[in-house]
Amino acid sequence: MTCTETSALANWGNYPKTRATLSYPETPGEARQAVLQHARIIARGNGKCYGDAALGATVLSTLRLNRLLNWDAANGIVHAEAGVLLADLLDRIVPDGWFFEVTPGIKNITVGGAIASDVHGKNHPAKGCFSQHLLDFDLLRADGETVACSRTENPGLFWQTCGGMGWTGVILSARFRLMRISSVYMRQTAVRAPRLDALFEAFDAHRHLPYAAGWVDCLSAGDAFGRGVVYFAEHDTTPSPLQYPHKDTRNVPFYAPAALLNALTIRAHNHMLFSAAKTGEQRVDLDRYFYPLDRIRNWNRLYGRRGFIQYQFCLPEAASPDGIRKVLETIRKSRDLPFLSVLKRHGERPVEAIHSFPERGYSLALDFPRTKTVFGLVNQLDELVWQLGGKIYLTKDACSAARMGRVDPAAFGEPKFHSLLKERLLQDK
Repeated sequence: MTCTETSALANWGNYPKTRATLSYPETPGEARQAVLQHARIIARGNGKCYGDAALGATVLSTLRLNRLLNWDAANGIVHAEAGVLLADLLDRIVPDGWFFEVTPGIKNITVGGAIASDVHGKNHPAKGCFSQHLLDFDLLRADGETVACSRTENPGLFWQTCGGMGWTGVILSARFRLMRISSVYMRQTAVRAPRLDALFEAFDAHRHLPYAAGWVDCLSAGDAFGRGVVYFAEHDTTPSPLQYPHKDTRNVPFYAPAALLNALTIRAHNHMLFSAAKTGEQRVDLDRYFYPLDRIRNWNRLYGRRGFIQYQFCLPEAASPDGIRKVLETIRKSRDLPFLSVLKRHGERPVEAIHSFPERGYSLALDFPRTKTVFGLVNQLDELVWQLGGKIYLTKDACSAARMGRVDPAAFGEPKFHSLLKERLLQDK
């Protein structure tokens, strides 16, 4: 029986916050009833998106639609309901010699969320987004009908849903392919770059390695402007026991004081990250390379009750070195300083993947404590990114201009599936 409750709700950035009526269907039939009962509703997975996506006055949680429907260990094909967490699959797939073709930097997201955001990982130039390995899914529409979607059956709806932020309907279940592995270890190569141009040189020199992600010191100046560390990796092919390497986690038990993250503490944090980086090749396990943030539970509380804004943008390859330099210069002139930053390289976007965020070039994700002035900084960054031909990632967005995602929510034709993100973008047009 569907459980319903009304409560305060926010995503991982803890901004914005709203009150919502949540339903928790346990079967596709109960999900259908919830959709038919409401004029407006939006599906939500585990709430690991950052801004106002998957929030609304009425929310359908998929967390109880969490059954593994079939695991084809011979061919590496998962058939799972939308509420299954990627984390829950690891203990099933890794012992059989499989891993995700594409995974984001956290594992506690749902299958449905991975599709709605068309998530990408550290290997985008080699493997693209999640949709590239998606076989098919069942989509619950506004009229209560369930539609099968694949590249050959309702292909337009298939691609409209991948990266479509839940605006086409409720994903009920999906099938996707995995990749073979023979070890739970990665061969990681860390390159410490003393300045921004050396970061891009490192990415270029290591293009043969399938995985890459960098950290940028956004506060460094002078000859050290834009210094950072890039972590490259490939799967270790030396066979090892195939048991997923779970790590002990630490917890942030309460919201930190708002003053914790300031120029002094952020500079000290950046100095520690740069100085402590172990360069050269290391053998690290899957959990350490792919999901370092998951080792600290509730790390979003470090930003205090005010929450934080993540600004993630992608620029075309030719515009990236100079464009990211201009972004960092703009940040340095402001009062708002990012605590975390991640630089990634991206490959070509398939023509059919119309809503996928990455395009050939580079993306930079920046986490800013939410202040009164950060919204003005976002406006400046929006204008700069737009002039450079870039875009922002709607899954992380909380306050950018409507044009920045280069997606028109009015074109989806399903007014029933309505989130705070969709409402904000429509009002801002």
